[in-house]
Amino acid sequence: MPDKRAGNVHGIVVAGVYPAGQCALDELVPRPLLPVAQRPLITYALRFMRGGGLGHATICVNSGARVIRDRLDTSQLGLQIDCLEDWSPRGAAGCARDAGLRTDARTFVVADGTAVPVLDLGELLASHASAGAALTVVVGADASGRLRPSGVYVFDRRAFDFIPADGFQDIKEKLIPRLYESGEHVATHMADAVVPRVVNTDTYLALDQWAVERASSHPDSADGFRVCGQAVVHHSAWVDPGARLLGPVLIGPAATVHAGATVVGPANIGAGTTLGRGAVVSRSVLWSGCVVGDGALVDRCMLADGVRVEPRRPLFAELRVGEARRRQPGMPGRPIWDPIAAALRPATPDHP
Repeated sequence: MPDKRAGNVHGIVVAGVYPAGQCALDELVPRPLLPVAQRPLITYALRFMRGGGLGHATICVNSGARVIRDRLDTSQLGLQIDCLEDWSPRGAAGCARDAGLRTDARTFVVADGTAVPVLDLGELLASHASAGAALTVVVGADASGRLRPSGVYVFDRRAFDFIPADGFQDIKEKLIPRLYESGEHVATHMADAVVPRVVNTDTYLALDQWAVERASSHPDSADGFRVCGQAVVHHSAWVDPGARLLGPVLIGPAATVHAGATVVGPANIGAGTTLGRGAVVSRSVLWSGCVVGDGALVDRCMLADGVRVEPRRPLFAELRVGEARRRQPGMPGRPIWDPIAAALRPATPDHP
C-alpha cells in the first residue's frame, strides 16, 4: 500500500554503463536493460518506488547508456519519469545530487539500476525519518551472516551539501566519509535479506531463476500473464494441451509450445519463442524470438535473442548468441562468453 510519507519523496535510479569486463552480458545490452523474468532489470527498482507511493522518479544515464532512455517503455509503470544525462563520470552520489537538486523534494530514494529491491519502502522511509539521518544505507545479511550493501539508499536533501558539483563522487568511498567527518548521522536499515543485484553473469542467471520462481506467487495481471499451476503464461502465448510445463516456468507473449514439448523449471521462455514438437527445455533462460527445433534438448543454457537450435540437437550448459548479434561491429570473440558457460555448468566436487 502506498505510504503517506512518500508524498514529498523523489526516486532516483542510477543506470550508467558498467565496465564490460565485469559482465560478459554487457556486450549484448546495457545491464539495466537485461531481461529478468521478461522485464527490463531497471523496472524492478522503478516498480519498488511506485509500490511505495512515489509519483516521480529520475533515471540517471550517461552518454554510453542513452539506449536505456530510448528503449525503456515507462508507460505502464505508473510513475512520472524523466532522464538526466551525465556527460562526465559523476558516480552514484554525484548523479543523485544532480538529479535531486532539480526537484523540490526533501527526501530521495536512490537505487542502483541493477538492484531488485524486495524490502518495504514505507518501513525504510519511517526508519530514515526516525533516525534523522542525512543518509540511510540499506544492508542485508548474506548466507554467512556478513552484512552487504544493497544498492538502495535514502538521502536527506542536506546530504547534497557534502557532494561537490563536479568530478566523480562515490557514495561509499567519498560521501559517507565526508558525512562522518562532519558529524552527520549515517543510518543503516536492515533488509530481511541481501537485495538481489546483477554484478556478473552468475548473479544474472541466479536472479532470473529467482524471479521466475517468484512469478507464480506475484503475478502481474496488468502485463497479461495468468497463473497455471506453477507456470505463468502470457494470454497471447499458445501452449498445446499435449505439452508439459513442470515446475516454475514463465512463458512470454506470443510464445508457442508445440505438442509433446516439455519445459522443466525454473525456465524462462521469452516473447515470440517457439518450442518444437518433442523439444525439451530444462533449467534455461531463452530470450525473445528463439526457435528450439523438434526433439531438441536444451538444458542449463542461455539463448540470447533470435537463437535457433537445430532439430534433435542436444545443448548442455551453453551460451548461444544469434547471428544478428555476432555480425554487429565490435562484437567480441568467443572467449568473452566463457564465464557464462562456466556459470551455467553445475558445480562438481572437483570444480566447485
